[in-house]
Amino acid sequence: MAPSIANLIVISLTVFQGLTHHIDAKQQHLCADKSGIFLGLAIDENSYKSILGSELVEDTSEHEHGHNHTGWGGHNHTGGGTHNHTHGNHTFARSGPPQQWVLTDKGSTGPKNSYGGRYLQVLPDIGRTYPSGHGKHLKSVNDLEGESPYLSFRLRVEKGGEGWHTLFARWTGGDDFGGGDSFYVVMKQKGNIIPGQRTVKPSVVPIDSGIITFAGCCYNELTHACPCHHFKPDENTCPDRDFLPVERAVRYDKQCVVGEGMMDIVKAPQWYLFSGQEDATAMDFEEEPWDTTCEANGSNTADSGHDFPSWNLEKGDYELRVYAREDGTAFDGIYIAGPDGVAPGITHTYNTGDSTLCPRSSMGVFKTIGIFVLVGVGLVGLVAFLTITDQGQEVTHQGRLIINRVFHSNSAQDSIRHYEQMEQLDV
Repeated sequence: MAPSIANLIVISLTVFQGLTHHIDAKQQHLCADKSGIFLGLAIDENSYKSILGSELVEDTSEHEHGHNHTGWGGHNHTGGGTHNHTHGNHTFARSGPPQQWVLTDKGSTGPKNSYGGRYLQVLPDIGRTYPSGHGKHLKSVNDLEGESPYLSFRLRVEKGGEGWHTLFARWTGGDDFGGGDSFYVVMKQKGNIIPGQRTVKPSVVPIDSGIITFAGCCYNELTHACPCHHFKPDENTCPDRDFLPVERAVRYDKQCVVGEGMMDIVKAPQWYLFSGQEDATAMDFEEEPWDTTCEANGSNTADSGHDFPSWNLEKGDYELRVYAREDGTAFDGIYIAGPDGVAPGITHTYNTGDSTLCPRSSMGVFKTIGIFVLVGVGLVGLVAFLTITDQGQEVTHQGRLIINRVFHSNSAQDSIRHYEQMEQLDV
């Protein structure tokens, strides 16, 4: 029996919904609002995309040669099939699953005062750092590619909005013992890094460089920093168990600040490091509501706070990536002030839907919907032709005959082969 008009309408709507469903699910670009501000919030899931990192595979090469891993603060890390290093109160991973920035609901013990009661956090929190290897310094953004999980915010700079853009990040530590509180930011366009503004940062040298004499560094179990000392401090200043002499600190590529106002010029920053807050155990987004102090091309335990992430952007589309440096780090959103924008107010709050998503182009939407409508109408028309018209029913009938003929032919051949096989068995 031919289907009714009502059935055809149901088929049409089903096809159309299936074809158009992905429009709303797609990540959208951020555009500047009338004040020149780009806003991307964790609670607005269509304002960003979360990219999975890589699995951490334990490097057993040193264990095989009988080497012990003695870490910061005199805590031993021997092989024995374990999967973590223990440093004071914190455990650092040797191996583990891929991590990701995960949208997390506010709990009774985690970070508080996020917008909308949800925030992004690098999970699972197993004590992993990036680039992989505790104490390893970042030397190139390539060291993060394919390894560190990142957030992707897509920005669209429109005509009239060209110029310097400055990032403010809303973030906090994800635990109460000083870990899980650092990340990198990188600006890209078509896969290429957009360098930041020329700046300076404090000069550093390897702890064993010989240019300046150091006795070692004192590991802080709260912040995980290990400030260098020219002479070994007394027991009250730095307990023996927390002091790393040069020969131990050098295993972790320890860098020491030269001091005396010495600075290095960073001509074209490739990344910016956000690491450490005034209160390393606060776990509160309101403690430092919007942070813009960081370090250009930084890789130390704490950023210097001398720099501000700024890029000179022309008209076009860009991608801001937020790479994890320590798991557990919690993130609530980005605020980018364009050339005419102002800094975020500390009393202003945001809610779900406040991200400055670009308005959909009416022509683009109509064009996309038009294509889907044509496809949907074509499918419905084909169904109607095959089920309603005499010609269509004849085509359907002939098609069924061909299918049945092929099916029966294959079945007959299978029966003959089976019979022949049985005869051979009888002989």
